[in-house]
Amino acid sequence: MAHARSVSLHFRRIELKYKVPRRIVPFLLSAIRPYVDADPYLIAEGKGRTDYPLCSLYYDSYDLQAYQEKLAGVLARCKVRLRTYAPFFSADAPIFLEVKRRWDLAISKDRFLCPPTVLSTDLRSLRDVVSFLLKKEAGATELSDELQLLLHWYNLQSVVLVRYRRCPFVGKHHRRFRITLDSDIESVWKPAYSPVTPLVFESCIPHHAVLELKSNLTVPAWFHDIVRQFQLERLSVSKYALAVQSHLAHVTPVV
Repeated sequence: MAHARSVSLHFRRIELKYKVPRRIVPFLLSAIRPYVDADPYLIAEGKGRTDYPLCSLYYDSYDLQAYQEKLAGVLARCKVRLRTYAPFFSADAPIFLEVKRRWDLAISKDRFLCPPTVLSTDLRSLRDVVSFLLKKEAGATELSDELQLLLHWYNLQSVVLVRYRRCPFVGKHHRRFRITLDSDIESVWKPAYSPVTPLVFESCIPHHAVLELKSNLTVPAWFHDIVRQFQLERLSVSKYALAVQSHLAHVTPVV
């Protein structure tokens, strides 16, 4: 993949998430297999892989505005993250700067493929990352106005690093219908990225995985049947919110 090329991608879809006890994951996978195929990305890579890693650095305001809006049920909201399909950020895997917007159940997302030299900046500072991209890549201006507005309003800063492993599928009959099963979801609160300070990850949702449906089509009846069969609990929060909740649960309140 050409890392230096600027690419802006746009997605619009519905996303639904469900909490899955780890003990029933094999049975759940067996139940959905008649209706889905392995993700073409994994097939193209070969090597018999069934999943891949993801790592995302999320940015929010000092008072966690994006997180608070989620808890309050604000219909129109957005979040900003840096994402790579690897266990950590490096020049060996593409790095994307993404703005993900939500209106109720509808999702839209824009992403920009960063040059690997973005690693020379302090990734914890979104302002530094955006400034670097504007200097190096003309294509970054497609997102620059929105990002700079968000920076001005919220003074966005890195909050949490989240990583997990994703097992992806596409529908047999509708290739734009996707299901992902994310496991081993763990996070680091305000990571230091110091060579002398190794990152210590903590589980965000112990003993559970997250099943996620992503589609711009209607949800098929077989999926509803599987949700009922396994009595899956609808998860109303994102992995970012899970990571924040996990951290806040360990913070001793000030009396």
